[in-house]
Amino acid sequence: MKKHLQFFLLVVFSQLTLVNCQDKVDKNTITYTITPEFSAKIDKPEVHFTTQIPKDLIIDKPIVGKKNSSFGMIQKKDKDSVVIQMYSFSYINAKQESLNFASETFFNQIKSMLQFGGYEMIESKIEEVTFDDEKYFALQAIGKMSDDSNPAFKGTYFFNVILKPNPYRDTHIIMLMSARDDQNINNYEDFKDKLEVSTIWKNFKYIQ
Repeated sequence: MKKHLQFFLLVVFSQLTLVNCQDKVDKNTITYTITPEFSAKIDKPEVHFTTQIPKDLIIDKPIVGKKNSSFGMIQKKDKDSVVIQMYSFSYINAKQESLNFASETFFNQIKSMLQFGGYEMIESKIEEVTFDDEKYFALQAIGKMSDDSNPAFKGTYFFNVILKPNPYRDTHIIMLMSARDDQNINNYEDFKDKLEVSTIWKNFKYIQ
């Protein structure tokens, strides 16, 4: 009888602990969802996904009636308003069999835009990589802002740009993740769980 009681109390305690942890996560994040209906309103191809975003990050969600380049951008800034972490939901339209080819073109465009924006590329690669124990086609790069022409970005940044294939539609989200090198980051794998924006990656899922 005593053993059964101990087991029962252990189960109850475990459930309470789980609930408390979930509540803690829920209180510190907000749900961010893009629906096919909203996609149509902002003149974007249909996609349906959801994720969780830490409340202390700055969220720039697309506005109906305004030209939008992505499905949203999230930033963390320091006291001088310099961006030190960023996460953006870009996208491409492509059939599954041509995803990598389409992505390579897109990634090269991103790399060119970074260089045009003032980044001196220390290293970069566009290839299939293992990230968070899965295979993804990606652009991974390190760039240093070469001058002070853009006051919103200063220093050396890691860029981890991941194609996340959509199993339900031909619109696929490309995760543009970046973080300055003073943000507890030593390699690209750190994007999965070492940063505030890692919460977005961990909770992202497509909806049918």
